[in-house]
Amino acid sequence: MRTQQLLLAAAGAIGLVILILVIVAFSRGDGDGAARVKPGVGFVSAVEKAQAATVMLSVSGGGEAMPMGSGFVVTTDGLIVTAAHVTGGMPVVNAVFADGSVARAELVGTDDTVDVAVFRTTPGKPMKALSFADSNLVRAGQPVVLMGAPFGLAGTATSGIVSAVNRQIGRPASPVGEARFADGALRGPVVAYIQTDAALTSGGSGGPLLNVAGEVIGLATSRESRGDPGAGLSFAIPSNVVKQVVERFKTPPAPAA
Repeated sequence: MRTQQLLLAAAGAIGLVILILVIVAFSRGDGDGAARVKPGVGFVSAVEKAQAATVMLSVSGGGEAMPMGSGFVVTTDGLIVTAAHVTGGMPVVNAVFADGSVARAELVGTDDTVDVAVFRTTPGKPMKALSFADSNLVRAGQPVVLMGAPFGLAGTATSGIVSAVNRQIGRPASPVGEARFADGALRGPVVAYIQTDAALTSGGSGGPLLNVAGEVIGLATSRESRGDPGAGLSFAIPSNVVKQVVERFKTPPAPAA
């Protein structure tokens, strides 16, 4: 009798272990052993959020839309930010969203010294907007995603890492080796650019550089490839600099008395 009880207890213990192993196996993968992909892993959530707030900026010419570059919405009431060189001071542009909708955007203000321009559109309802992260916390090696409309393809995402921070490009006190950019696009008083290997191609300038949470850490402004498509370096204006410009133009000026 004693032996029979021990055998039953052992069988029960073995059954419990098998049940636990089966539960663990199903929680880790599917029937063929592949790992389950959970929603939001990687940049999925960040990209889905950013696609609704990233725009292609264009003008009309000859009955067709002529793509100029990228931008992104930063307030729910329709404030859009881009690189100043993208629109070249044009007072009115079209903002084309990833879903194909188009909105007229008027220039609010430009700070050419840091290559940031702010436009405003008047939406019929609150818009999806991106928020700024503290660019002082950005570190080399962290993963990033760059959103934009390269070649007119609105809502495009490319990914990479932050290659370096505090890049002082083309300044008199630049370290040896950085002076080669002195005659390039990266000039002016921006104290430090964020360097990334996320692909920045034609039409992508002005788009947001995002962290894994989908927050803006920079604004794409320039690329250096030296004619080698596979060796491109992308640079972004830190979000803290962009945010300062946005805050200046956020509130429309009061009408003259």
